[in-house]
This record gives sequence, C-alpha cells and structure tokens, in this order.
Amino acid sequence: MIPILSVVGRSNSGKTTLLEKLIRELVARGRHVGTIKHHYHGPVTVDVPGKDSWRHRQAGARAVALTSPEMFFAVRDAPGGLSLETIVHRALGGVDLVLTEGFKTGPMPKIEVNRQAQGLPLLCGPEDRLVAVVADWETGTPVPHFGLEAVGLLADFIEREWLTGKGRPGLDLLVGGRRVALDVQAEAVLARVVRSLVGDCRDLAGGPTIELRIPGEPL
Repeated sequence: MIPILSVVGRSNSGKTTLLEKLIRELVARGRHVGTIKHHYHGPVTVDVPGKDSWRHRQAGARAVALTSPEMFFAVRDAPGGLSLETIVHRALGGVDLVLTEGFKTGPMPKIEVNRQAQGLPLLCGPEDRLVAVVADWETGTPVPHFGLEAVGLLADFIEREWLTGKGRPGLDLLVGGRRVALDVQAEAVLARVVRSLVGDCRDLAGGPTIELRIPGEPL
C-alpha cells in the first residue's frame, strides 16, 4: 500500500514551506510524490465559473472530469468527506508516497512543525501517531527531531522508515473507506485469481494494473 504521512502544525508554523522543500528533495531522489491539502472552511471551488465543466456541475452532475493529453482533473461530491485512504485510492495511484498538509486528527503517521517564536506546545503526541518533529527548539517529545532547514535529514528518515526496500506499491484493498492489509501470500493469491479471471482463464502473474470495485451498501 502507498504510505501516507501527514504534516501537521499550527497556522503559520511553516507546514507549506516545509512540504515544498520536502517534495523537491524527494523528487530529486527519484521518488514519485502525491499530496493532499486539508481544507477546513466550507466548500472548495476549483473550477472556473462559466466554463463547460462548471456548467455541468451547476446542472447537477455529481462528478465532472476534465482531461487533456497531459493532465486529468476531477471534481466530485463527497458528502461528509472522504477518508484519506479513499482519496489516495481513488485519485493518487501510481505514486511512491503521499504527503498531506493537515489532518491532525487523522489516523496516519504525523510529522509536526513547530516554531519557538509561537510559544505554543505541540498539537500531537506519540498517542496521536506523531513520528517526528520539525522545530527550532527541543520540544522534549520522545520522537526524532529535525531542524527547520534539515530537509535532507528528514527525507533520509522518511525513505528509511517508509520507502527503503519497497518496489512498486502492493495490492491496495479498500473496504468501507478503510484499508485492509493482506499478507504477502494472500496478496499473491488474490492477484493471480483476479488476473486469471480477466485474462481468458490464464494465470497471469504480471501485467497492467487492474482496478476492481465491488459495490456495497453505503456506510
């Protein structure tokens, strides 16, 4: 499964600046990075009023996609919000790592940014799955600490803990908006069965990515 790390912190702590530097560092190392930004304040408008796709939405379409030879863009309804796992599963396949900005109450491992000048304690602790702190002071929290400019060392930490020894992401199984982890043997069996069913009953150990969605009752 694609690893997901959440970069959290108070307003004006430097989350976006850190993410920009970290993305550039990881991309320079050959990593494929996806990002998710948590928006707290009401509906998000990202389409252009008056354009065709905007008009489709105004007419009542629940999901609208805009595509070109270089890019794919989609807007869809998400009543009640979507879990991080669902967002990654639906929209961010094909990356090595997903970094989120925000989601401090989410279930994913967290890296918190904190500046001494703000004079405020950390938002998260180990019980919140805090795995690292990026700060200009010693917070006393028993997790690895990195300076605000120590982006290379932070990237080393991320690669060592979540990316070392990993090739292509394994099977990604989502049930009710939550990931279900299978052991390596179960993944291999399931992949072979599905590939054989869609490959003229041949046992296909490899090949293109297959996406399978089994509808169920809404949760």
